[in-house]
Amino acid sequence: MKSFVAFVLGTSVVTLALLAQAPAQRGTGRGGRGGNQAPSGPQNLAWVDRTGKVLGKIGQPQAAILDPSISPDGTKVVVRGRDVATETEHAYIHEGTTKRRLTDNEGSERHEIWSPDGKFIAFSMQVAGQGNVSNLFMRKADGSGADEPIVVSEGIHKWSPTWSPDGKFIVYHTNDLKTNARDLGFVDLATHKTDFLVDSAAIEALPRFSLDGKFVAYQAQEEGGRFEVFVTTFPKSNAKWKVSTNGGEWPRWNKDEIYYWEGNNLMAAKFTARGANFSVTAPEKLFSGEQVGMGSGTIGGYNFFYDYRDGKFVVVQRPAANGD
Repeated sequence: MKSFVAFVLGTSVVTLALLAQAPAQRGTGRGGRGGNQAPSGPQNLAWVDRTGKVLGKIGQPQAAILDPSISPDGTKVVVRGRDVATETEHAYIHEGTTKRRLTDNEGSERHEIWSPDGKFIAFSMQVAGQGNVSNLFMRKADGSGADEPIVVSEGIHKWSPTWSPDGKFIVYHTNDLKTNARDLGFVDLATHKTDFLVDSAAIEALPRFSLDGKFVAYQAQEEGGRFEVFVTTFPKSNAKWKVSTNGGEWPRWNKDEIYYWEGNNLMAAKFTARGANFSVTAPEKLFSGEQVGMGSGTIGGYNFFYDYRDGKFVVVQRPAANGD
């Protein structure tokens, strides 16, 4: 049995036949836990080095900050934020000691990320009247113009976009409302075609392109419910390598390391890539979330509190997050 989903990019519509997912073969998605909780009190963005030394802050405090993404030039951070704890979350750009709202939408926005050239920001947005799901859009980084649809359809959430370094593809994770399946999809921005990159019985989420665009790291839930970090190739293949050894979420890339969170610790695993071959060393701890002001609880969930680019991390400091 097949279901048909319409994907929209700009003014083009592409209809794809997708194999229906069997609910009995899929794990259930998680609600908010650990890192997804929004504690009371102001939250800040801070720069951190690989030893866990806090180097300084950027932007302004907000009631809640999630999903930070560092700009390609390393001077700005776009986030999913709220100035008032009870308001809808929107995209904000923090720079220097200031912040500004990117969009003027009424819908809830999340998982913002910069295009490789810094000219656009892609994000997921849930708008009333659009099938009760989050769809992918992009906006000029200066806030001008209107939202441009990337992938829009009914019945399936599209979350956590990541741009290929050449700007030609976006990989994202899906969540089917009927089956609760979470898989990795991608869209070719030139041809408007979409497909699955990873489509299995496991839950896959939060993909990130490698710096050379040849690999994608992501987290997947294994038997027993624990998430681990894996790497696959781009374009699609059956290749798959496990990176984490004791649980792992929120992968990020350096030129020769993959970072991820294990419990309350930020881990680093060195990798070697030759052609389509990939190998990884045993991970090592860099610092704890508690050490840099992220709280003492387990760090995880489908919404993240850090990013990495060019030798430094940005983290969301959450003073009321102890024990979350």
